[in-house]
Amino acid sequence: MLDTVFQLGSFFSNAQAIPFDMFQNGLGLDWFGPVFAAEPSLIEKWSTRLYEYALVAIGLGFVIFVHELGHFLAAKAFGVKCEKFYVGFDVPIKLGPIRLPSKLIHFQWGETEYGIGAIPLGGYVKMLGQDDDPRRAEEELKRIRIENPNATMDEQPRLDPRSFPAKSVGARMVIISAGVVMNLIFGVLMAAWAFRVGVPYEPAIVAQVNPGDPAWMNGVQPGDKIVQIGSLQDDELSFRDMFMTVLFQGLRDPKTELEVGVVRNGTKIPMKFQGTIAHTDPKLGIQKLSLGVRGPTVTKFDSKEALSKSLTFGLEPDDASLPKFQPGDIITGINGTPLDVSQYGPTPLEYSLNQQLHPRMNEKVTVQVRRTLSKEEGQPVEFTQADVEWAPVPMKSFGLQFKPGKVSAVLKDSPADLAGVKVGDSLISINGEPIEDAFKASLGVAKQKGKSVTLAFERQDKTSSTLEWTVPEQFIFGTSDVTLGPVGLELIGSGLVYSVSNVISGVEPGSTAAKSGLAEGDVVKQVQFDGSAAIDKEYLEKVFVYGYSQALEPTQVDNARSIQYFYNQIQSFRTGFPVKIGYERNGKIASAQADVYSDSQWFWPDRAANFASYQVDHKADAVLPALAMGLKEIRRRMGNVLEFLELLIKGKMPFKVVGGPGMIAVEASDAASKGISPLLMFLVMLSANLAIVNFLPIPALDGGHMMFLTAEAILGRPVDEALQMKLTMAGVIGLLCLMAAVLVNDTMNLTRMFGG
Repeated sequence: MLDTVFQLGSFFSNAQAIPFDMFQNGLGLDWFGPVFAAEPSLIEKWSTRLYEYALVAIGLGFVIFVHELGHFLAAKAFGVKCEKFYVGFDVPIKLGPIRLPSKLIHFQWGETEYGIGAIPLGGYVKMLGQDDDPRRAEEELKRIRIENPNATMDEQPRLDPRSFPAKSVGARMVIISAGVVMNLIFGVLMAAWAFRVGVPYEPAIVAQVNPGDPAWMNGVQPGDKIVQIGSLQDDELSFRDMFMTVLFQGLRDPKTELEVGVVRNGTKIPMKFQGTIAHTDPKLGIQKLSLGVRGPTVTKFDSKEALSKSLTFGLEPDDASLPKFQPGDIITGINGTPLDVSQYGPTPLEYSLNQQLHPRMNEKVTVQVRRTLSKEEGQPVEFTQADVEWAPVPMKSFGLQFKPGKVSAVLKDSPADLAGVKVGDSLISINGEPIEDAFKASLGVAKQKGKSVTLAFERQDKTSSTLEWTVPEQFIFGTSDVTLGPVGLELIGSGLVYSVSNVISGVEPGSTAAKSGLAEGDVVKQVQFDGSAAIDKEYLEKVFVYGYSQALEPTQVDNARSIQYFYNQIQSFRTGFPVKIGYERNGKIASAQADVYSDSQWFWPDRAANFASYQVDHKADAVLPALAMGLKEIRRRMGNVLEFLELLIKGKMPFKVVGGPGMIAVEASDAASKGISPLLMFLVMLSANLAIVNFLPIPALDGGHMMFLTAEAILGRPVDEALQMKLTMAGVIGLLCLMAAVLVNDTMNLTRMFGG
């Protein structure tokens, strides 16, 4: 029985759907370095990685081994001779004059040869009288025929009683399906084991709502916990499952309204609304549906680096300009006011900090932190309290100002809605001052916490009106994330969101942009970061680590990558980083230089902190509940795989999201780095993949064999051998093409992730 494994959608929910700028702050790959460096930390990192790789190899091999073991045990139970048992394929590989080994390990034990093949795309059990290579099928059939010199012409030839074809249809069906059954059984057991240990997951708690997006329009607030999305209801719903459910619905029909249930202050609030495909990357070739919410983080700094490398690059750790945070510090208060602690855990969630920090984006604040003291082995952990001064972070720009665009969203029953503001209206002035720059207008209103603000706006019929409201004392400035296709900037407290045009309204005096001749009225058409200088290459390699190559290509300014997108993006670039600006003036296209410019008068709400993701453990207290949870998990993952296959077949899911051994190894390694439970849960998902993919009705796979056996049961005789051989040959060729295509996918996806 030939069995193959692919990871359906392995890359779709990760790197491929995320812009390069999300792979910053030293995520994941800092262990690459001079291999022969003598520092103990590097040795420790490599030791940890080697251990994780060993776990991955054992785990992946185990999933395939279990599948083949199912076939093997069932075959033995029915008296079928098994000649080979292989994890991986032992196909001869020849590259010109070079002949690579087809087997890594092999040995004979009894009548069976056991081994590990060099091609890690599946495995197989070779039974007497059965060969998935149609070129050898006829020879195999001759081998199991028992010659009878007294037989008449009409008598069927006798078969070796230990051969696979000699067994009844029912027995062969059991042997064929045993691999899938074993995968499902062990999938449940692995999930149950993980739940007994405790499965860490990111709960679907809303940390931030993007202004103008569906969640914002329908009143979803930071701190809300999503417990229902569509037909999926779960009080322990993970952010990933919520994300994937919305994503799949978008591929089916993005216009369908989603049932959304959120819990706020202990009360479930039912909602129903459509998602948005505005944040879809046109380069993906698919429509990505989203609600416009971000998952939770806590006010605990990352255990490796408290601050983003975009802030610390080129500075010594004790530099006076840096706040004196330490990895693992937990912020508990700001300016002496304790942070609210949610019902979900003892550590404050980041949104409770942002509600107080964002209104003070232009102020130096003093935050209270809980710090772990160094402890001796075997001694209890001790903590101390410390006050840390935290200076604001200057806003970065291209040295250009941009005109505000039209009103792009209005919140129902908000001050803007009650004042009659409509999508398409134009902004004129704030507190009587003309709006010179879209970004400074939004930041300027945010500075007015607790004060009344008056906006003059022009309706689409050219009549003028005003909107007056009071800026709240606490709020979250929701424009700091790098988001494709942002709806616009919010005037805090007004319920109004407006877009940012690509028309220059002013140039900062003394900036590179001013020296290069860019002027008011020019229209920015293209942006390209220039990382050719040695310092800029070093910056990209240290700050972004990988995935920055996209930014070095000329990028058109459009709805997906708007001026707002680029401004959010450049907050992670160093001051002085060279940028080429393509612009239009009087109908002619030209190019100019505009370095990343740091504005000492305006400040960004994001202070470049590396906060840890909020994780909780889903844990079973006993074996039976763990098994029940394991059964639920394997059913859910099988549902994900079936849904993915349906979308793939219907052409609503691009084939490039199917991963092979490369992407499987990357995801498995990432899971292993987080602990045994995440690795087990990944293997559960892979088991569901293996079970379903191998039971597809493709000749040469388990499903193809079952198809032939079903036909034999119905017809009362085997399917014509010649027809079987032709269909099997077609199936093998198709599988080889599929394997080649998947390897190409892996190469492209891994290059995109690690290519820099």
